[in-house]
Amino acid sequence: MNHDTLLLIFVALTTIAIIVQVALLFALYKAVERSSARMESIATRLEERTAPVLNTVQAILDDAQPKVSEITSNLAETTATIRSHATQAAEATSEILNRARMQAVRLDEMISSTANKVEGTTDFLQHSVVTPVRRVHAIVQALNAGLGFLKRTRAEKKRRGNAGAGDEEMFI
Repeated sequence: MNHDTLLLIFVALTTIAIIVQVALLFALYKAVERSSARMESIATRLEERTAPVLNTVQAILDDAQPKVSEITSNLAETTATIRSHATQAAEATSEILNRARMQAVRLDEMISSTANKVEGTTDFLQHSVVTPVRRVHAIVQALNAGLGFLKRTRAEKKRRGNAGAGDEEMFI
């Protein structure tokens, strides 16, 4: 085999390989073209079916946008009002608690003062009334005892005197 024959075989094989590659590329081109046509038809059908839905969604969003803005605005106002009222309620509660504490202190002072006055009055009554009443009672008891003693001694003297007079009569 000479060199020209080899070269001819090599050129023939290369030509066959290039023709096979061209055929494969052409088949690939046709497959891509068919796939592209299918994809375009699918995209067109999808667009036809979704367009009304998207239009409806857009209309709903356009309609809801002012309402959402209003709701957001109202929510912000309500939050500010609630904060204001909560602050006022906290201040009022604090003031009520302070007043209740002051009244409790005043009540405690008043009860302490009343207890001290009752104690002072009790001591005063003890020294000014009860002690003199006890002394007078003791004097009255002493007088009763003295009078009782005098009555007994007189009664005994009378009995003795009457008994002695009866003896004198007997003596005579």
